[in-house]
Amino acid sequence: MNARFGVVVMVLTMMQACAPQPDVEALRAAVMDADRAFNDATARRGVEGWVSYFEPGGQQFHARGVSLGTDAIRRRMTPAFADTARQLRWHPVSAVVASSGDVGYTIGRWQSRARGADGQWARGGTGNYVTIWRLQADGSWKVAVDIGNQDAPAVPADSAKR
Repeated sequence: MNARFGVVVMVLTMMQACAPQPDVEALRAAVMDADRAFNDATARRGVEGWVSYFEPGGQQFHARGVSLGTDAIRRRMTPAFADTARQLRWHPVSAVVASSGDVGYTIGRWQSRARGADGQWARGGTGNYVTIWRLQADGSWKVAVDIGNQDAPAVPADSAKR
């Protein structure tokens, strides 16, 4: 019986070694593309573009807590995206994909801006984000978790502690 068990283990090990491994570099590029498409969809379609990139159980962390699921995310973000005098844009800086090929994350920078009384766009807040992506059965990448933080305001040099 031990010999059969050993043969089974050996065969399974060989099968795993011969199984095609995910092309992690191609998947990393796909996650970067998904993040850019997420930004573009949000720019075009507002809150519906934003929500369309979250998986149904997705989570969005914000200053007041976390919104769980697309319905809660939509409720939370609708007022922000309804104001056409404000914009949120972002771009990924880097991405990592697990060797399993089914989960990854992007790190990037975001910027908000608002249209002034003169009609010109003025810079608003800026910050960093981390978005965790999960590969879906249809081959698309969806947001599982989105976390962002705002940059701290600059402190004038003369106000530093002495």
